[in-house]
Amino acid sequence: MKKFIYLMAMVCTLGFFTACSSDDDNNENDFKRNEKIEGTWKVQEAGMDPTTYQATGSIVLNWEGSNDAVIEIPGLFDEPYPVKDAISMVPMLLNSQLRSVLQDVTFNEKGQISATYKEEADDNDWKVANDYATYKVVNENMITLFLNTAKITEDIDDAQEQAMVAGMLDQFKTGIPVHVSYPAANKVYFYVDKDFVAPIIAMLSAQVNKIPTTGMDKDDLAQFKILETVVNQLPAIMDKTTKFEAGLELIK
Repeated sequence: MKKFIYLMAMVCTLGFFTACSSDDDNNENDFKRNEKIEGTWKVQEAGMDPTTYQATGSIVLNWEGSNDAVIEIPGLFDEPYPVKDAISMVPMLLNSQLRSVLQDVTFNEKGQISATYKEEADDNDWKVANDYATYKVVNENMITLFLNTAKITEDIDDAQEQAMVAGMLDQFKTGIPVHVSYPAANKVYFYVDKDFVAPIIAMLSAQVNKIPTTGMDKDDLAQFKILETVVNQLPAIMDKTTKFEAGLELIK
C-alpha cells in the first residue's frame, strides 16, 4: 500500500495541480453547523442485495455512461472489460476489507473529524485518529474537507516518500468539495463527483508518462506499469461518462 501511495504521490507532485494556499481555516466563533451530519457514523457491514445482487456496504460507486466504455487492467482484466461491470465489482472487493480497518467516523459541532481505525486488519486494538481532517459546512448538501498534511505524513519514515505524499496533499489546501445526501433517516452519504474527479484525471494522464522509472525496483516498476496503463485509459472513459460518484455511505 505504501508503494502505491508513493507512486500516486510522484504523479501528483509533478505539477498537475496549481498549488493554492488557503487562509480559510475553521474559526469556531463563526462555524456554520449542519446538525444532520454531526455525531458518530458507523461503517456498514459488507453484504449483497438479494434482489439486485449488487454489493452493499459503505463504499459506494455510481457510474453512468456509454455502454461501449471499456477498461483493461493487467492481471485483472487483460481483455477490454465493460466499465459499468468493472465499477460494480469495486465495492464488492473493497467493502469486505473496509470494515476490518475502519469502524466509525465522527463529525463534531466545531468542524473536527475523528475516526476509529486499525492500522492492520489483524490488529487486536482499535485506535482513534484525531486532527487528520476538518470540515466546513457550505450548505445541507455540501461540505468542504480540509486535510492536515503535517499530521498525515508525520509517521512516514522515508524522507523522500514523506515529501512526495506531502506534496500531493498540499495541493488540496483550498479544500475538497464533498457532497452530502441522506439515503435514509439513519444514513448519510459523503461523495465526490465527476466535476471534481475529471480535471484531476486529465492532468494526471498528462503527467504519468513523464515519471522516471530509473531506480524503481522490480515490484515498484510492476505496480507503476499497471498504474500507468490504467491512468492512460481514464480520460477516454471520462469522455464517455455522464455521471460519476465515489464515496462513503455511513449509518448510525
